[in-house]
Amino acid sequence: MPLSMLQIGEKKTIVSLHGEDSMKQHLLDLGFVFGQQVEIIGKCSNGLILSLKGVRLALNQGLAHRINVA
Repeated sequence: MPLSMLQIGEKKTIVSLHGEDSMKQHLLDLGFVFGQQVEIIGKCSNGLILSLKGVRLALNQGLAHRINVA
């Protein structure tokens, strides 16, 4: 399931990344690594606010849709 489909308060584990190699590398550099747990803290019109490794991040819907979680 894409990360963009989660609701506020849900915690899931990252299982895969989709897109071009440069896009995948960008997500990996931000900390979106396989097996890492991510939580949706909030939503806005342009994207999501996430908690990842104890850090809050804002991510647009396009990038969030490239991250699969389980």
